[in-house]
Amino acid sequence: MLKCKHWGGMGLLFAIVILILLAFVSPSVFSYGNDQDFMVQGRVIAVAEGESTVGSFGEMENQLVTIRLLEGQYRDQEVTIMNLITGQPYYDIVVNTGDRVLIQVEQDGESTNYNLVDFARDRTIGVLFALFVITLLVIGGVKGLKALISIIMMGLAIGYVLLPLLLRGYSPIPVTVSIASLVTIAFLLFIGGVNRKTVAAIGGTVGGLFVAGVLSYWIGRATYLTGLSSSEAQMLQFMEGRIDFQGLLFSGIIIGALGAILDVGMSVSSSMEQIWETNPTLELNALISRGLKVGRDMLGTMSNTLILAYLGTSMPLLLLFQAYDMSWYKVINLDLIATELVRAMAGSIGLAFAIPLTACLAGLLFSQVQPVSEE
Repeated sequence: MLKCKHWGGMGLLFAIVILILLAFVSPSVFSYGNDQDFMVQGRVIAVAEGESTVGSFGEMENQLVTIRLLEGQYRDQEVTIMNLITGQPYYDIVVNTGDRVLIQVEQDGESTNYNLVDFARDRTIGVLFALFVITLLVIGGVKGLKALISIIMMGLAIGYVLLPLLLRGYSPIPVTVSIASLVTIAFLLFIGGVNRKTVAAIGGTVGGLFVAGVLSYWIGRATYLTGLSSSEAQMLQFMEGRIDFQGLLFSGIIIGALGAILDVGMSVSSSMEQIWETNPTLELNALISRGLKVGRDMLGTMSNTLILAYLGTSMPLLLLFQAYDMSWYKVINLDLIATELVRAMAGSIGLAFAIPLTACLAGLLFSQVQPVSEE
């Protein structure tokens, strides 16, 4: 056995401690949410055609939808709702008998109003999530279970710590880098245990995140990005409180690159551990060189992953530019496109920097010790 062991239990302890500290840092970890909207699920039991009306989109159809409510104090109650069909797919909710839908219940004095909000998609998403969990557990085993727990931990850290802090006007970049670094430490300690491999992966990942954050901030300022290129960011302007939208953009870049940088950091460190165990007498320069070769092989595929992920979300917009034969010179100077380009390339550069940082740190750590057999 090696003198340096994998202490999974200790890693879990560190992960839990870090999450507890994050929880107490957040000013609203236990109060995050909005209870003003009261939603219940219902099932469509009948659909009839109503009278047409004339509106901003021209003549519009109406559906008379009868729905049986399925939850809470309204369970088994039947309501009939007028469902307007504008002819615009983005706005319309065209229902059929048997569909599960979300109903918003509004109390107005002694009267109660019911509004059709959307389709109820939670069951289908739940099935997909169950398939995701089963896949992780069956194929990944204990590692898959750890990965699942780590994903949940990251989601909680973002949803109950990072987002509330940003909504209260805290500076996005330092907050995001700090929380992402703490979550990285917790994640890698939990997955890999307390050992040299994990320490090297942590150092490389945090270094890559720092580079991505600094670069996105500098380039974003230099290119005059506003952070308001998305409709969601524009809607946030009407909320109370002070939000740094440009900083929010940089925060999103860091979070978006976190997964890929984590993957590269742990993979390079793990590969170097295997190389070192095979040949513990390998010189430092040779060990680092082999780690860099592993990282270079990953760099092409992982950077493509980042760029293609951002490109995929922009396909309708790019198709619109193509349809109107817009000059690509003009396209790349648009705030929206420049934002996506900075997002993809800053994350990829942070990913690239994580490789030599991890390789050098792992080489230094592994070269300091030799495997020792226990009697």
